[in-house]
Amino acid sequence: RRRRSRWPSWTELIQGCNCDRMRVLLALMLAPLAAALQPTLPTSTRAARPSTALQMVYGKTRASSRKFVPAVSQSELSPGKAVSGICAGLDICVAVDTDGSVYALGNKSPVLGTPMAAGRVAGGEIKDPLTGTSFSVKSGQVVGPWCPNFPFNFLFSVIEPQGLPVFKCKTGGGAVQVEVDVNAKTNFESGYWKGILDAQGKTDGGYY
Repeated sequence: RRRRSRWPSWTELIQGCNCDRMRVLLALMLAPLAAALQPTLPTSTRAARPSTALQMVYGKTRASSRKFVPAVSQSELSPGKAVSGICAGLDICVAVDTDGSVYALGNKSPVLGTPMAAGRVAGGEIKDPLTGTSFSVKSGQVVGPWCPNFPFNFLFSVIEPQGLPVFKCKTGGGAVQVEVDVNAKTNFESGYWKGILDAQGKTDGGYY
């Protein structure tokens, strides 16, 4: 008699697939879930300037202009902790080491993009509480193992370790000021909208 076919087990499926591809696929599937589990931190926002909308229509860009912009109040700082703030449209993590030294880094963790401001700061490092990766608060480079926490040690083992951007900062006048390109957000949005208008043949702003 002809034997009935059966569905392969999960073990057979995993053994029959390329391991690296499975890791990447699982990472993409679990990334939204991991981001949802990360606590959301309050950040301050600023209203967009009318001139930004005009530039987006015509696809114009501005020259890079680096300035110190207030990020967070000094009253929010606490040794061993970090807070987040928005500077010229950039999400910034202001970290305070246990000795009171203040540093500014990008607030989005590599791969998942969860807030670094939720991490602990000690010994010149800030630790991503979700993946367990530690970064130097001075250079932004990875310190120690890459994504040691389960299941990220398995899922992200095929991804090259990535650091965080760092920014100059200073305290004074009751606030922490971070040096950023104040035109970066405008130029990014300008290029985005110009691409859309190009696709419609309306780079002259006629769509509006």
